[in-house]
Amino acid sequence: MRILLAGPKLCTPWTEGRKRFVRDLAAEFARTDEVRVLTTVASGETTQFAAPWEAPYARSAAGHLLRFHSRLGERIARWRPDLVCHFPIGSFHGWYRIGNLASMRWADRQCARRAVPCFTVMYSITGAVCADDLQSRVRHLLVNQSAASGTRIRFGIALRPPAPPGPLDAGKRLLFMTGLAQASPERLDHALNLRGLATLLEAGRWLAPAGFRLSIAIPFLADPEMRRALLRTPRNAWPPERVELRVTVDVPDVFAGHELYVFPYAREEPQFVPTSVVEAMEFGLPVVLADHRFLQPLIRGGRTAFAFAPDDPEALARVVLAASADPARREAVRRQAVQLVREELDVRASCADILARYRAVAGDAP
Repeated sequence: MRILLAGPKLCTPWTEGRKRFVRDLAAEFARTDEVRVLTTVASGETTQFAAPWEAPYARSAAGHLLRFHSRLGERIARWRPDLVCHFPIGSFHGWYRIGNLASMRWADRQCARRAVPCFTVMYSITGAVCADDLQSRVRHLLVNQSAASGTRIRFGIALRPPAPPGPLDAGKRLLFMTGLAQASPERLDHALNLRGLATLLEAGRWLAPAGFRLSIAIPFLADPEMRRALLRTPRNAWPPERVELRVTVDVPDVFAGHELYVFPYAREEPQFVPTSVVEAMEFGLPVVLADHRFLQPLIRGGRTAFAFAPDDPEALARVVLAASADPARREAVRRQAVQLVREELDVRASCADILARYRAVAGDAP
């Protein structure tokens, strides 16, 4: 079977879940099928896959979409894949809404003209759009288990061989991380007020006196001004000596030496799969999540994660304090989280779901 995995900007930095998902899919599919990858890169970016790939250079956001679609038609006509999996950028804020919606429809129509099934695979959906909106624009919408409509599949990661979990008593160290690389006020605001770092910083009012330390890992902290601006944000209640700022991290090594991984995302989203949370779970590091609907597949009623009321620093502090004080509960949560990842969030499960959908579609074809 010939499978074309296609989407713009599947390249460095590999901190975005969508990019890493496609990279893992390419490697897994390539074990049994013919796979090709089509993407784009900008200046200074590189890409690499475990299957043959093509990545034309583009200068702007619009240029990425134009170059991608011009090559997509050529690639389909020349290689004749049995299936195209299109991975759009999942942001629908402002102008991104217009460009990304148009890109989804354009890719679907290019495949339809050549009688090739096109699966529009939404790793995330953020902004003023919902799965119902997208469902009406493409033939086959693949979404995750929290989405309201579309064909639900499991979004997994390439798992490592099982290893003994690290120690639970890690000296009351908390970890926050996000893959934002661009040093700008907008990216800092994104980390603070959307990714929820401001909530965690304010929770230091209760956590620092209790002996906790906080590790913050963000690529843009390589910029000294960004470091200063982050620590000076009005909501930061952590003493400087109890905060460690990190720039580069290696997964899973970054998880070692921490007691809890905190993902305090501030807003409900139509769909979002936080890859870092899944990786922390696989490693055996218990996670603390904002209690959003889109995160329920990872929380499972508190069996696989600790949950707190979103954007409530005191509630976050209470949950962290309770989790830290109850090693038996942490052990139970992390064991069930590891089991969840191994049983349902392996990239092999993602491949199986995509192929099952393909067989259903191919069976319906005349």
